[in-house]
Amino acid sequence: GSHMLEDPQRRIRRPFSVAEVEALVQAVEKLGTGRWRDVKLCAFEDADHRTYVDLKDKWKTLVHTAKISPQQRRGEPVPQELLNRVLNAHGYWTQQQMQQLQQNV
Repeated sequence: GSHMLEDPQRRIRRPFSVAEVEALVQAVEKLGTGRWRDVKLCAFEDADHRTYVDLKDKWKTLVHTAKISPQQRRGEPVPQELLNRVLNAHGYWTQQQMQQLQQNV
């Protein structure tokens, strides 16, 4: 293969480990879903290969994964207990955002 044509900006997409997912869930439980830069600083400060956009995308994927049946899930299996926490945090922060929107009216 010709490596010369490889785009240097293209990063290797490494799947999130269960430990990383757990760190992400923990940070979101604490900080919420609107503060991805803070989540990154809080839980992934040393992980240069994880940008806050990666974390935001991964969260979206986790929420989706948690909502579909286990048979439909692809990739690295995430423990159900973690997925339950994803759904709880997702529901909680969605509600918080709704309340804030209503207060701003």
